[in-house]
Amino acid sequence: MMINYHKCVSDDDFAKASIFMLARKRDLHPAYSTLEMVTLLYSYVTQGHLICAKDAENQVVGIAAYYYGTPEQEFQDTDIALVDVAIADKAYRGSRLFVRGLLYMVNEIIAGGPDVQELRLAALAENDYVCRLYAKFTSARFVREGTHGKEVVFCEKINILRDILTKFNTI
Repeated sequence: MMINYHKCVSDDDFAKASIFMLARKRDLHPAYSTLEMVTLLYSYVTQGHLICAKDAENQVVGIAAYYYGTPEQEFQDTDIALVDVAIADKAYRGSRLFVRGLLYMVNEIIAGGPDVQELRLAALAENDYVCRLYAKFTSARFVREGTHGKEVVFCEKINILRDILTKFNTI
């Protein structure tokens, strides 16, 4: 299964990513409204970054979003990169594709944010699948209150995570 990853930079990229995310907003949480998703998208386009995964037909099959810094610290803590949204089409879910996408994103984060020391991945505490997936590569560090319930925040030093993912990707 050939998947290509790239950072969204053009209006066309943002439009395709937005349509994908809006169509799958319930994958994040059943209570997500369209307005909440549009607000979230606006935040990523203006203050964060979107990574797109596309299949051989150039169709979006996954999206991940990250910030340099955290919203709680008004993005001043640039030694941290925060990933708090990741959505994959059901047909493309699996550890191998996740590893490749996360490795791509980690390399993008390192290239664009030389101050970043730590990567944080936030997942809804009730989402056992995502929590188990993140726990394969990082450690649960703390719980925070999110817009739709408690979120577990997984943390790892970004260079260590890159090394782990690189080894895992070659298996």
